[in-house]
Amino acid sequence: MMPTSIETLESNGLNRKFSFSLPAKPILDKVEKEIEEQAKTFKMAGFRDGKVPLPIVRKRIGEQVLSKTIETVIDEALRDHFSKNNIRPALQPYVEVKSFDDKSNLVFEAKVEIFPEVPTVNWDELEIETLDIEVTDEDLKKAHEDILKNFKNFEAAEDSYAAKKGDAVMIDFIGKVEGEEFEGGKGEGIRLELGSNQFIPGFEDQLIGVKKGDTKDVNVTFPADYTSKALAGKAATFEVKVNEVLTPEAVDNIDDEFAKKLGLESLEKLNEMIKQKIKADFEGVARLRTKKLLFDAIDGKYNFEVPEGMFKLDFEMMWNEIKKQHEKNPENFNKPLDELEDEYKKIAARRVRLGILLAETAKNNNINVEERDLQQAVYAEAMQRPGQEKLVIDFYSKKENLERLKGPLLEEKAVDFILTKVKTNKKMISSQEFFENYAKDLTAAN
Repeated sequence: MMPTSIETLESNGLNRKFSFSLPAKPILDKVEKEIEEQAKTFKMAGFRDGKVPLPIVRKRIGEQVLSKTIETVIDEALRDHFSKNNIRPALQPYVEVKSFDDKSNLVFEAKVEIFPEVPTVNWDELEIETLDIEVTDEDLKKAHEDILKNFKNFEAAEDSYAAKKGDAVMIDFIGKVEGEEFEGGKGEGIRLELGSNQFIPGFEDQLIGVKKGDTKDVNVTFPADYTSKALAGKAATFEVKVNEVLTPEAVDNIDDEFAKKLGLESLEKLNEMIKQKIKADFEGVARLRTKKLLFDAIDGKYNFEVPEGMFKLDFEMMWNEIKKQHEKNPENFNKPLDELEDEYKKIAARRVRLGILLAETAKNNNINVEERDLQQAVYAEAMQRPGQEKLVIDFYSKKENLERLKGPLLEEKAVDFILTKVKTNKKMISSQEFFENYAKDLTAAN
């Protein structure tokens, strides 16, 4: 590392400001070395590759190389200083170059917010109530009623039959934007129930009336908030081939014969599956309540300053969404915006504080998100989107999209760890008791 002069200009709370002075010569030597290296393969009309005179190469790319080198040197200087002094930036430092030329030092200032000192949490001091559900005959009866009402066993229709809303179609499709195929826009053997709203708005409506063997161009526009920013708001055409039209067969009775149609041995086996599903669904909402009680207990006992930059990012993200919702449906809000703003500022500060504490807990206990955790999360999301599995998998095949899953997964793993340390009191209840007495606990934000 080149000799560096560093002065602390500000140390106030979580805010730090430093002035760095680095000698110019080593930087200029790096620049010259990089220009000479690039000159070996530099291309320019009238010269053979790599034979362009160095002064010409220097003139063409010198400023670009200098800018990139300064950026790299600054980054290295900051990382070295932070590492040696145990400084943990909460966000990317703000850097301002004050002066630099071939006769003077590189002088720059860096403003940075650091992570706060997180208090040591004595988890065994916290006590949380957890809930477990007892699946009753009434739950089973209601599940049977829902099956009779909603279950559809699709069968192939006659070739001349025209698809209606509520029917399903087996399709192949290729999507194009401005005449070009796009990633994730191709599917084969996809079953799509018309009216299920599984696909882009307008897609399913245009398939009403199709018959087996038909081909059709479906024209849609991707929503402005579509998960892929490259496609958001853009018009697309899907070339669709209809391989089969399927019609639903109503279910009259839940019995052994019906269970066998599903590939199960008996009604008893079906009921076991239903009970497991009810249990799993309950565990999901019960965990939300458990997390909220845990976060309430932590927030009530441990308080510390949060970085202003992190707070602003979190608040502005939430507040922009709230303002959009208020503009569309003001009748859904029982308070004026200025009062809501104060509430959401408190929520944002709490969220950031809990996020820092959970991240610190994960760091101190070697809790990490592994590759298999990410793959399981992608698979789980794909299974929740029947007919769109390939689109989900293609979306997360991009590294930047997959990275979005790491934060939530790390939080869940940290919560799992904490719940093994705190005192828990398990209470058995029925699903009716939960929705009558405990569901309201989920209405407040975490």
